[in-house]
Amino acid sequence: MELKCHCGNVSLELSSLPDEVGECNCSICRRYAAAWAYFSPEQVQINLSEKTEFYCWGDKEVEFHRCKSCGCLTHYVTTEKCSADILAVNMRMAENEVLASIPVRKINGAAY
Repeated sequence: MELKCHCGNVSLELSSLPDEVGECNCSICRRYAAAWAYFSPEQVQINLSEKTEFYCWGDKEVEFHRCKSCGCLTHYVTTEKCSADILAVNMRMAENEVLASIPVRKINGAAY
């Protein structure tokens, strides 16, 4: 499956559809209104016309990437400071029918 940002600059090729998406209510995810699908980096191929911009805050364990042109939040990656090696894809880039077919898990990230 391939997901693209609004302008098509960022394309993410997934090895498979996720079993679920996570909607987190932490301070950043609720502002982004993202629906995260979690993969290992080997399961996602990222294709770029131009580099993404990213935001990294707090404990510096996660980089939130967005398209430089259209501003769509596309994915996040964990940094060397994090013990897990995760590439999370914002499934809000998928077509409505695809996203509607995937179960949603609410994540209480605000509790941490």
